[in-house]
Amino acid sequence: MRTLWFASGLLVASLLWAQKKAVKDDKAPADKPAKLVEFPKIEHDFGKIKEEDRTAATRFSFKNVSKEPVRVVDVKASCGCTSPSWSKEPVAPGKEGFIEAQYSAWGRPGAFTKTLTVRIRSEKDTTKEETYVLTIKGEVLPRPKGPEDWYPTKVGNLRFGPANHVSFGTIKTNEKKTLTATVYNDSDKPIELRQFSDVPKHIKVSFKTPKGPVPNYVLPPKDTVQIVVEYDAGAAGDYGFVYHMLKLRTNDAVEADKPFYVTANIEEYFGELTEEALAQAPRVQFESTEYNYGKIKAGEKVTHEFRLTNAGKKPLIIRKVKASCGCTAALPDKTELKPGETTSIKVTFDSTGRAGKDSKSVTVITNDPRQPTTNLIIQGEIEPVTK
Repeated sequence: MRTLWFASGLLVASLLWAQKKAVKDDKAPADKPAKLVEFPKIEHDFGKIKEEDRTAATRFSFKNVSKEPVRVVDVKASCGCTSPSWSKEPVAPGKEGFIEAQYSAWGRPGAFTKTLTVRIRSEKDTTKEETYVLTIKGEVLPRPKGPEDWYPTKVGNLRFGPANHVSFGTIKTNEKKTLTATVYNDSDKPIELRQFSDVPKHIKVSFKTPKGPVPNYVLPPKDTVQIVVEYDAGAAGDYGFVYHMLKLRTNDAVEADKPFYVTANIEEYFGELTEEALAQAPRVQFESTEYNYGKIKAGEKVTHEFRLTNAGKKPLIIRKVKASCGCTAALPDKTELKPGETTSIKVTFDSTGRAGKDSKSVTVITNDPRQPTTNLIIQGEIEPVTK
């Protein structure tokens, strides 16, 4: 009896074990598909790199562990500071390919972590594709600052800081303003800074020295001097955005005449007007300030007349009409309108060389103190000419 009982126990135990194993096997995951490639490493730490070295590069190798050729389909960097390159030809089974990452350290001091997303695909079965994310990191040590930072605009052997351009922004016709720019001699020889040419009557330019302002100056090597620009908006006789390119005459062997730009947005000064004075002032009134020409073929010209009326009680003077690129705008027959008088501004748009949706503006400046500047818009869609 004991032998029978023992044998029965063994049989039951065996059946239970087999049942558990079967359940476990049923729950076991299916075999994973074979990998295409293997990367020995997917992260690289540059450690500390110098900004003045400009770039740092590393190479990630991979091995084709499949039984068919593979190809790197695409590599996308997480930012424009990282430039990738990679194996262009198919990689045979058992052979190696590479992904190279070059990080631009110039102008990017501090710690960084960037990624490259790599897509690798089988040459025979394009449904087989794998994606890997490679990481580069490190710390860029800031470079010592020098003349190229303080005076970033270089023209020949001279550097300008912040640029060879001074902008007065908005300036009223009753205002005079002064701005400065610095010029640095980047060469090993003295450079003669002679008088500026092409200087309009409302602008004065000089060099600031310990002895006072001078029109000419010999700038020692690796030294600086300030350019002083004085702007008299009332003497300009102009309105709106005004642009001038002056020339700094020098004896520099590289580009002797240096361009120097002066810009301003001149607005008329009307004084402190009371409500009564405003009520008596001229007033510009356009029937419409926008015109949509719909769809036209490239190369066609469109002309439209914008009508305006002096809705005020004093003569309205049209100071300036200026078109943006792509338009021509003619001054009206009358630039001074009596109260209630009407005229028109003819605008022509040339669509040659353009395509798609386009919008251009024409700026009209008047002596209306409430609205001295009006922007007229001409827009539409340009269809390319089919051959």
